[in-house]
Amino acid sequence: MMAGAGTDETKARKSMQKNILSSGLKAIALLLLVAALAACGGRDELKKGTTDVVKTPGQYDLTVLADKDGQFDLQGATLNAEDLRGHIRYRNETGQPVHTMLLKPGEKQKVTNQHIAGLAGIARDLKVDAFVEDNDGRLKLIQIAD
Repeated sequence: MMAGAGTDETKARKSMQKNILSSGLKAIALLLLVAALAACGGRDELKKGTTDVVKTPGQYDLTVLADKDGQFDLQGATLNAEDLRGHIRYRNETGQPVHTMLLKPGEKQKVTNQHIAGLAGIARDLKVDAFVEDNDGRLKLIQIAD
């Protein structure tokens, strides 16, 4: 009777190991699929949130670079969208208003949808014209949807 119990236990362990392995492989396959879809559709999504520039400003009041994880590089300082918004408010309050701003690709980071979304929110809330130099070097105006 003991020998039979051990065999059943061994079969159960092997079955459980197969299930765990199978679940792990399914999760990896799903992650790869999501990454592939994001890579394919990212460029088109970036273009949907922007329009071609009709009139280019002579200069920009503020220029930021794209940084990792949707953050921005402002003169060497890494800022998230909320910190950048606070910086612009500070400049507006101290007599250095920001009316136009430019987002450019960083040294190590391309402009992503996360950058566009963050900048669009700032532009909408603070009434700033936001421009982006896309990853192909073309200047675009970030569309603001109210």
